[in-house]
Amino acid sequence: TPTELARQRGWRPNTVQQMAREMREEAKPVGFPAFVIEGDEHEPIDDIIARQVRAFERKQKAAVARRWFPVSIREDKPYGILWFGDPHLDNPGCNWPLLKRHLELAKRPGIYGGNIGDSTDNWPWTGRLARLWAESEVSDKNAKRLAEWFMFDSGVRWLVWLIGNHDEWNGGAEFYKRLGAFHVPVLDWRAQFTLRHANGPDVRVDAAHGRKGNSIYNPSHGTLRAAKFGEDADLFVTGHIHSYKLDHFEIADRQRTSWLAQVRGYKFFDHYALTNGFAEHQEGAAVLSVIDPATGKVTCFGDPEEGADYLAFKRR
Repeated sequence: TPTELARQRGWRPNTVQQMAREMREEAKPVGFPAFVIEGDEHEPIDDIIARQVRAFERKQKAAVARRWFPVSIREDKPYGILWFGDPHLDNPGCNWPLLKRHLELAKRPGIYGGNIGDSTDNWPWTGRLARLWAESEVSDKNAKRLAEWFMFDSGVRWLVWLIGNHDEWNGGAEFYKRLGAFHVPVLDWRAQFTLRHANGPDVRVDAAHGRKGNSIYNPSHGTLRAAKFGEDADLFVTGHIHSYKLDHFEIADRQRTSWLAQVRGYKFFDHYALTNGFAEHQEGAAVLSVIDPATGKVTCFGDPEEGADYLAFKRR
């Protein structure tokens, strides 16, 4: 204390108090040298906020651009879009014989492709699901090679490529976006786009890997829900739940008739379906949508081979 210090040094108490005041004013702690640390390691708050503003504006602009983006179709004859359900190319149960037949159809004149997502299993490093990777006969590296082949070398002229839940794991979304850059629109989960024709009406397509809502009585319940309560479209396509249903559905209060396609995909002998008592669908691995650019009329086929024959007839 100042009094004790004055007694020890033989000083007057008010002298010690004056010295303490002067030290405090000069910010010089007793017994320590005075020094100042130059600079600040933290980014200024104003700079952080400005960066966040730019990031939001960039994301907002991208989100607006992805809603009902135009796809120009240079066809004056009827053409088709072959919607490939969940491929799971590296899965032991991938029905490659069926997939190869459909890939041959996609090479025919006037047929384009749409990938509904889950191109591979993408099991590694996904928690408890990683154990399923041990049962795979295809390495992670070769699974990516299959996906790259599917996008570039399978002969399909892709209009759109969706990222499903399996694709998102392990940084897969970034892999597919970089892979498809300048080649095919690669979008997270859902694509809403407008098919533009030179001499005919537009056709609106709403494709999603999966949708909200399910029912044991209606495999396309989520798709129907989107058609009735979402935005208008001429064609709704959905995958994800490995089931098949195809509806030509009139929504009278909207004065619109739409196609609802729930595509099953190519993964067969599903252990998850077996252990949970789900009967496996056998039809509808893919759906072929035939579109007449002159009228905007859409016709869908659960059997792509039959649809391809119909398309060939229409093109003649």
